[in-house]
Amino acid sequence: MIKKLTLLLSVATFSSSVLLAQSFSALYSFDSVKTTSGLIDPTPVPTATGVTFGSFSAVGTAVNPNAAGRFSFTGWPLGATTGVDLYSSLTGSINTSEYYEVTVTPSTGFSMTLSSITFKLQRSGTGIRTYSVRSNADTYATNLPASIAPANANLSVQTGDIFFWNLDATTSQQSGSTITLSGADFTNTTSAKTFRFYAWNAEGTGGTFGVDTVMVNGSVTGTTAITSFTAGTSISVYPNPSADGMFTVSTGNLSNKTIITVSNIIGKVVLSKELNLTGKETIDLSNEANGSYFVNIKNDKENSTKKITINK
Repeated sequence: MIKKLTLLLSVATFSSSVLLAQSFSALYSFDSVKTTSGLIDPTPVPTATGVTFGSFSAVGTAVNPNAAGRFSFTGWPLGATTGVDLYSSLTGSINTSEYYEVTVTPSTGFSMTLSSITFKLQRSGTGIRTYSVRSNADTYATNLPASIAPANANLSVQTGDIFFWNLDATTSQQSGSTITLSGADFTNTTSAKTFRFYAWNAEGTGGTFGVDTVMVNGSVTGTTAITSFTAGTSISVYPNPSADGMFTVSTGNLSNKTIITVSNIIGKVVLSKELNLTGKETIDLSNEANGSYFVNIKNDKENSTKKITINK
């Protein structure tokens, strides 16, 4: 049996705010990078409601990538010796004027929480042996917390959150480089966060540092104000939940122009239409994903919001 759930609006006026959050995993694939594409990744950036992702750019490096399909350049600080795999033998140091950079910005009306960055790494036979990631949260002063997850015998993390490429003989792409983001700087922030990927201790001037499959993980939260006020009209939305995404809105005896708007859990409008004045209207959300949505019914006398659920 389908139960008809009715939202009865009283004469009283009230308002409340509901925090709506949605997780994201934004992938930078570098699919459009070519050896002539310059210092900015031309690949379309990831997208997610409530957050804007900038393109990767290279600063202080050679003017073009050395390979296609990943973000890889030459010209990194020297300091490693070919064939030597001891971290203690390295003599180079970070050059804070040479890096890859990307910015993540929460949209107006949203806050952003960032949890981690993961990426794959590749080097040539004379490429870099150490690398790290910093952010504008402390004006790029310190390396962000680094780990290898899952474990990879070809990579390690040294004192000071410095990644180390363990084996000089290995040049194939390696997974596991992970940056953990936490604390006030990355939690419910409304400011942009810029990340810089540094590399040093190359074995030759033509040695490379390449990143690929960079994943930025986090969530965005928006605030939706829900206000209801009426002169005694009964409005119902049913069935709720819906097994096919089809709902009926019963508006009683409304006699003026009424707009219905449906938003998803993070505030993105998925449907907006004017109700006819027959008292009932069908809304088709069959193409939307399972989950919760908010139906707002508004005219010059009433403003009501009802939570509905699709459960196919």
